[in-house]
Amino acid sequence: MTSVAEPASYEAWYHTPRGKWVGDQEFALLEKLLQAEEGSTLLDVGCGTGYFSRRFRKSGFEVTGLEPDSNMLNFARGSASEISWIKARAEELPFADDSFDYVTAVTSTCFVGVPEHAVGEMWRVAKKGIVLGLLNRHSLLYRQKRGKGSYRDARWDSCADARRWSRGLSPRPCKNLCQSAVFMPGGGNLARAIEQRLSSRLPWGSFLAVYLLK
Repeated sequence: MTSVAEPASYEAWYHTPRGKWVGDQEFALLEKLLQAEEGSTLLDVGCGTGYFSRRFRKSGFEVTGLEPDSNMLNFARGSASEISWIKARAEELPFADDSFDYVTAVTSTCFVGVPEHAVGEMWRVAKKGIVLGLLNRHSLLYRQKRGKGSYRDARWDSCADARRWSRGLSPRPCKNLCQSAVFMPGGGNLARAIEQRLSSRLPWGSFLAVYLLK
């Protein structure tokens, strides 16, 4: 859940004890919301080093990763040859309508100036639905990290923001779910114990996952 950084450092964070735990919680929530059939096609927008793209691939998706930053994309290409990697921006997806079953964007829209444009493009190329991973404005992490370090340029959103973005989509989503994870982002033993006891339907986790179904 960090902004654009040096690729090796970005990737290495997900392999620290805290980063692995955070990544596991985030991916578990994304996977639960998607509940897609094995072999479904998926476009991962703003894929960075490909961390989540690779996890989606291992989960049974046919994955295409899309990233505007050349350094990140080169790292991703070297990490998994079975995934298609494309350089492009979320606001201008180089695909025809309904090109993929699903489209995901894991915290990448937090660095897009006009999220409605990116969400509209993702909706256009998705046959079945999209899942957005957002940084939650109503969270402990927001209080700790807003405007600091790798979060300095990030936008913090809410379920209400995501609902507002979806109002202009055509066709209108037939399902709009917003759930969250990583309620105590420190990742220590207490944080992990509390996480197991809290429902993802509570809106205060650091990581918001918004599922829009066609």
